[in-house]
Amino acid sequence: MPTIPVRSPHWPAGVLRLLLATPLALAACSSPGAPGASVGTSPPPVSGVGVVAEVNGAPILASELEAKVSPRLARLRHEEYEIRRQALDELVAERLLAAEAVKRGLSEEELLRQEVAAKAPALPESQVETIYEQNRERFAGQPRADALARIREIVGGRAQAERRAAYEKELRDRARVAVRLPAPRTVVEIPAGAPATGPANAPVTIVEFTDYQCPYCHRAQVVIDQVLSRYPGKLRFVHLDFPLDGHPGAMPAARAARCAGEQGRFWEYHRDLMTAPGSLDEADLKRRAGALRLDPGKFASCLSSERHEAAIKASVEQGAGLGVTGTPAYFVNGRMISGARPLESFTEIIDAELVTRARAD
Repeated sequence: MPTIPVRSPHWPAGVLRLLLATPLALAACSSPGAPGASVGTSPPPVSGVGVVAEVNGAPILASELEAKVSPRLARLRHEEYEIRRQALDELVAERLLAAEAVKRGLSEEELLRQEVAAKAPALPESQVETIYEQNRERFAGQPRADALARIREIVGGRAQAERRAAYEKELRDRARVAVRLPAPRTVVEIPAGAPATGPANAPVTIVEFTDYQCPYCHRAQVVIDQVLSRYPGKLRFVHLDFPLDGHPGAMPAARAARCAGEQGRFWEYHRDLMTAPGSLDEADLKRRAGALRLDPGKFASCLSSERHEAAIKASVEQGAGLGVTGTPAYFVNGRMISGARPLESFTEIIDAELVTRARAD
């Protein structure tokens, strides 16, 4: 079946979401050949410290095996948790729907008809026609009536899925739901000199691994801004670089941001890179520095030097050791969030961490 891109900027935002929405949970940049963008926790050490193999009499130690396998197992453990959590959310929704149907004396099918099918927004016929006209080449060979029916099917299906998710959230918000599935967690060491903002003793620390040339990192910045403004005084936000292979501008941009940091303007330069994508060539990086009124001589000297190379490469190695293979990736008090996620993915974890910390205090 053909996919339907939207090119009109004049349609209502709700229609655009229905037609274009891609699950943000899957939105991440990854290195060529990388197995995915998941990040997890380090697995327990391999039992013992002895020899696990020999090659022509030369031993391979358990510690060597652990170092080799740790990032791969980290990804698997996170993926396992994500699968279990998704299935658990489905079970919770099923229980809530069944209970609501009994409460209202309806079958589950009738409940969904009343609350989902009947309340899902319908796309006006004029806009169905507009979609068809703007995508006629994708329906080449199909009768017009069939193409219009397919558009209605796609839009209607997405509208119903969105409405069902909203209704399930309504039920969940009215119920007492306690999730006790343990999430993978790891300790993320904060390198000395890593750019950080927020109180050092904040109850929640978010460590970000990002790539300045990754479009999903740019998208995620909108959510990060919302997160930081939502929890004033309660978050410490730490930036770590993870420039990916295949993004030639990512390393120079990371270097430039750290050069701006030498003049006390790291976060301003960082945000400019994240919110105003550009060529990231030398002229672009110097133009951004000029806009922030940085000393041009000092900035140019820093940019052409290699004094930040070691720190950036160490950041990449640290992320890889944690299982990071794509950007953006975040650790919220050691709990991983992979990819450009919606605000709720952060607030759910942060709120739980704040409650846990409050109880501990």
